Amino acid sequence: MRSKWCVTAWLILFAFGCQQSSKPNAKQQAKKEWNAARANVLASLARDQYQTGNLDKSRQTLDDAMKLDPQNARLHVLSAKISIEQGKLEAAENELQTARKFAPNDAEAYYLSGVVCQRWQKNQDALTFYRTASEKAPAELAYLMAEAETLVAMNRADEALPLLQDKVVYFEHSAPIRDAVGQLLMQKGKYAEAVDVLRQASILAEDDPSYRERLALALYYNKQYVESSDILSRLVTQEPFAKRADLFTALGECQLKANRIREARYSFETASQLDPGSAKIWLNLARTALELRDLNRAELALRKAVAIEPNRQETHLMVGYLRLRQDRLNEALDSFTKASTLDHTDTVSLCMVGYVFEKLGKPDISLKCYTRALKIKPGDQMASQLLAGVELRE
Repeated sequence: MRSKWCVTAWLILFAFGCQQSSKPNAKQQAKKEWNAARANVLASLARDQYQTGNLDKSRQTLDDAMKLDPQNARLHVLSAKISIEQGKLEAAENELQTARKFAPNDAEAYYLSGVVCQRWQKNQDALTFYRTASEKAPAELAYLMAEAETLVAMNRADEALPLLQDKVVYFEHSAPIRDAVGQLLMQKGKYAEAVDVLRQASILAEDDPSYRERLALALYYNKQYVESSDILSRLVTQEPFAKRADLFTALGECQLKANRIREARYSFETASQLDPGSAKIWLNLARTALELRDLNRAELALRKAVAIEPNRQETHLMVGYLRLRQDRLNEALDSFTKASTLDHTDTVSLCMVGYVFEKLGKPDISLKCYTRALKIKPGDQMASQLLAGVELRE
């Protein structure tokens, strides 16, 4: 009985001693804290080296820090960043898994895993990581934006838009989130709403002209041509916008809609110099020339457009208008017929075919053209008026 009691007592004392020995003594604790402090200093140095692009030196410093404090999650996150920059994605993901083991609530470790998954084209996994990062750090806009951008890449823009809209008020001073919302609204054809939110973005980031560019285009699509042209006129005087043919084209179209024909012609001429291979630009230039009754300039522009895109329906329609102005009816008929052939649903070209037949003294054929146009588009104003005119004269 005594020996049994002795054994039990010895086991208790041994267990207590083991428990005591598992805890670091004061000296060991001091050394651990000192190593952690030194590791943090080295981590700051490694981070500075990383930010200046000195990846090899940063890696060397980081390795020294990890020897001192291997359980520091921030060191593993920085190591993952370096690996991502170097294209070593598997190594990066291993480091991020380690970081999450030591710091399960570190949102950046989830965000960077999302980046890795996107590089691997695993969008669903990337979305899960970005969403988790955003939930763990809701005040970090980059995580939310990454989640939304991934949804768009997955053709789920209908989910991305409300996701961002719900956070616009939360990020009350953020231009990027409003810019993203505006662009998604533009894709859905909600131009008036896009104008409102893009205007807010341009005010919040008044020093960044790219926001004003998108506002100007939203205004154009919302048919607010005067304000759009005002913004575009200022933009195209600055680099790099001064080399943008598409912006000069949009500006010219705004000016054309506002009946500022000569200004529109100058804008289209500039656009044609910047992008001489665009049939659309030459077609717009021909349109302004016709408005200004400069038939020779219109002829030259249309020849360019036809040479670039011989089967563009709009161009043949415009050639038909030019031939009418030149009183070359048979050639006008050929052009309008070509335009109608290229687009059987276009009632304008069909009506113009009928109009030329009427001018050529063949009202019976013109009646058939107008009637066919009304079958394609019931209530078409041009077809109705032309048909009524023929019937009245008969």
